[in-house]
Amino acid sequence: MIEQQSSHLKSMLEEALSRTLESVKGISEEDAHEAPTEGEWSVCELLAHISEIQDFWSDKAILITSSDDPNITRTEVENDIRSAAVQDHSGDSIPDLLHMVRDANENAIEKLLRISFSDLDRPGHRGEDNPITTRGVFEYLSGHIAEHARQILETRKVIESG
Repeated sequence: MIEQQSSHLKSMLEEALSRTLESVKGISEEDAHEAPTEGEWSVCELLAHISEIQDFWSDKAILITSSDDPNITRTEVENDIRSAAVQDHSGDSIPDLLHMVRDANENAIEKLLRISFSDLDRPGHRGEDNPITTRGVFEYLSGHIAEHARQILETRKVIESG
């Protein structure tokens, strides 16, 4: 049972990574650094964010396993760190960003596999009335990555068509 639950979550993370890698195939460096419209992130910024969220949310999942019902909502300081991570890596090359994304995915999976079955259902919360379990954090993370992979595809359509 432990292996099935962890294996399912691991597969979700791997699938999200696969979608991300597929979403950037064939994009030029020039296009990857261009924002589709003012105020929106470029493909490179989205990749930097995908790297950052994997470390951030897998660490929050670990926090749930070691605390009683912690609030895992991003703090203002954590939001500043997220923004800095995106900004700091926005000029990186696609190969460098993909290396970061793969490493972060591997690290998230390693953290997941260290969690015991009983800890997958430990509760935490986001904000006042938004409970989430350790398992839920990994499900959320997988969906969040996949959503950004879709966003990369949409960004590419805008950039490459115009």
